[in-house]
Amino acid sequence: MLANEELILGLEAINSKATGFDSSASVTDYLNSQLSKINEICGLAGGAFCISRAGHLIGKDSDDLYVIGAINRFQAILRKQALPSLPKKLAKLTQHCLKSKSHYYLSSDNLLYLNYSGLESVVYFESETALDYTSQKIVETLASQIAIGLDNVNLFQKLKRTSFNDWLTHLPNRNEFINLISIMKINSSVRQNLALVDLSHFSDVNDGLGQDIGNSLLVAVATRLASSVGENIKVGRISGDVFGIIGDARFVDPNIINDLFVQPFIVSEHALKLNINIGFCKIQHDVDAIYQLRCGNVALNHAKKSISTNWVFYTPAMDEEIRERLDIIRNLQRDFEQEKLEVWYQPQIDLISEKTIGVEALLRWRDGSGEFLSPEIFVPLAEYSGLIVEIGKWVLAESVRRLKILIADGRANIRMAVNVSVLQFRDPDFVDYVKYIIDLHDIPPHLLELEITESVVMDEPEIVIRALDKLKEYGVLIAIDDFGTGFSSMSYIQKLPLDRLKIDRIFVENIDTEKDSFIAQAIVNLGKQLGLTTIAEGVENRAQASKMLKLGTDEAQGFLFAKALPFKELKDFLSVNG
Repeated sequence: MLANEELILGLEAINSKATGFDSSASVTDYLNSQLSKINEICGLAGGAFCISRAGHLIGKDSDDLYVIGAINRFQAILRKQALPSLPKKLAKLTQHCLKSKSHYYLSSDNLLYLNYSGLESVVYFESETALDYTSQKIVETLASQIAIGLDNVNLFQKLKRTSFNDWLTHLPNRNEFINLISIMKINSSVRQNLALVDLSHFSDVNDGLGQDIGNSLLVAVATRLASSVGENIKVGRISGDVFGIIGDARFVDPNIINDLFVQPFIVSEHALKLNINIGFCKIQHDVDAIYQLRCGNVALNHAKKSISTNWVFYTPAMDEEIRERLDIIRNLQRDFEQEKLEVWYQPQIDLISEKTIGVEALLRWRDGSGEFLSPEIFVPLAEYSGLIVEIGKWVLAESVRRLKILIADGRANIRMAVNVSVLQFRDPDFVDYVKYIIDLHDIPPHLLELEITESVVMDEPEIVIRALDKLKEYGVLIAIDDFGTGFSSMSYIQKLPLDRLKIDRIFVENIDTEKDSFIAQAIVNLGKQLGLTTIAEGVENRAQASKMLKLGTDEAQGFLFAKALPFKELKDFLSVNG
């Protein structure tokens, strides 16, 4: 048979057996299947392995070379450090392959150098005799597929860690800590406490010594907490300077936790002594995990106000906060009925031209004194009370009405982004209402963009995806807001009819740090692979804008360009920056 014909048959065999990375499988499962495919296509039956400086893909913290895939006689060294585990001959060959960045075909030893997006790996497989030219080209084609697959695995793992782990300390984040509460309160037979530890006046460290020192201090605190507690005690980072601890009440104790902060933390050339406040909650098996975390927060707030102690246990008497929440809900309903709520608009900017290409509609509410109440306070309460459904309808109608005015003023391509709550998706008339508002004002559907958060999708995935599919078919654009802060299942990304990923402001805030830049780049890369536009939130200075543009981000919004504006001021802004 001619060599070309053999090559064609080999490539057809590769294509017929081609498989992408399945997010439900492990990286070792994926690689082992690819190593077996090499043997099958080449008619081999020997041992094979893959090594890479990607220990994070198999749960390792080290950047050493690890065996991340292995079959047949090499199975025993799977997940181990490569160089100490391999025979000396193979250890030298793999090192030489990585150094020279080349494939090697010896009499029976074959090494393929893989590099895609900077992730270097080596695949080794045995053969009884030296491979001919055609076989070499076939396995090199397969190696390219493996390299791309590994890069996809790497990107998936990075985003998964973003969802479940704090980017800075690598501790469980708030969402994962809530999951831990749920798991531990079910599986434990001992009395347990939850503690929230707040670092007092931590902002002074950032202001006085700089963000880098502040971040290093947070890492030092996380390291001391995690290394000082028992195996059955869990530690997480709940928010900027608040850490959570849950476990056996004998050890999650005021005295023990306070003792951990007696010695100063050594950061750079600084010895930093920290004062803390601690809110405790006794874990109850029949109480919701989120509610128990809330109780810990209530206790923490009381501890911050205490002049006699730095720790407080939650008691039902602290529920004055609940009464305040009810007051807010009652006032919100009254002011909504009296048409006192407002919609303001924050411009969205093309990062290359710095022209306004869209606006995001944002709800605003003034209290009785004329001061604005934070949406972070009243929007969750509107959702809690169900008011968000009617308020959301009004915001949508008002935003589309304003969009029609902008179009009439000659801004025919500006889009309007409107946030949508999960409760709105539960309304069976939601999709029809959106279509009705579009038709009522006679606007092109593609100029309306609905923004959803990751939590909205996870709350009601089937309902949300079904509704979005219908709206997407109608022409409406779909964006996912605060991306990277809480996704529980990356598989839902593929199911959503998305147009745009909004990179959460937390990754933009410290974009000059290597880790945040790394995460932002991963999100941008994911957007590009999925054919989505990316927009950065919270861009407040020129350096952030330049960095996001360099990473490949398409658009941005934030105080650098404009704050949220009343409609009249928005029109003035657009007359200059439109």
